Amino acid sequence: MTVLFRVELYTKDIEESIKFYQDIIGLELYGRNERSARFNYDCFSLLITSDTLLDHNHYFKRSAKNDKRGNGFELIIVVEKLEEVYQRCLDHSYPIEVEVEKYPWDMRGFKIADPDGYFLRITSD
Repeated sequence: MTVLFRVELYTKDIEESIKFYQDIIGLELYGRNERSARFNYDCFSLLITSDTLLDHNHYFKRSAKNDKRGNGFELIIVVEKLEEVYQRCLDHSYPIEVEVEKYPWDMRGFKIADPDGYFLRITSD
C-alpha cells in the first residue's frame, strides 16, 4: 500500500514562506502558483497556501485564538546535512529556538519557528 502524507500550512506572506522553506530549509519546490506552493519528498508533500483563500467560516478565521498558527503542532523535517541547514539559518539571521542537541534515539536536531510561527524540528536522518 502506498501512503502519501500531506501537510498544508496557511501563511500570511506566500513569498516569504516559499523563500524560507526553499532557501533556508533547503526543500525543493515542486510547483507553485500565485497563492500556493508544494514541496515534495518521497511520499510526503508540504503545501504552503496563502491564508487569503480562507473564508470567514474556516476554523483559522473563526476559532484560532491568535495570529500564530500551529499551537501544539511540531513539524519534523529530516534533512541529510543538518549542519548546512543550521548554518543557513545563522547566515540569514534566522532565530534558533532550541540549539542543536542529540536525542536519546541517536538523532540530532534543532528547532525554529517558520515565518508564521509554525514550530519546526530540523533533524538528521
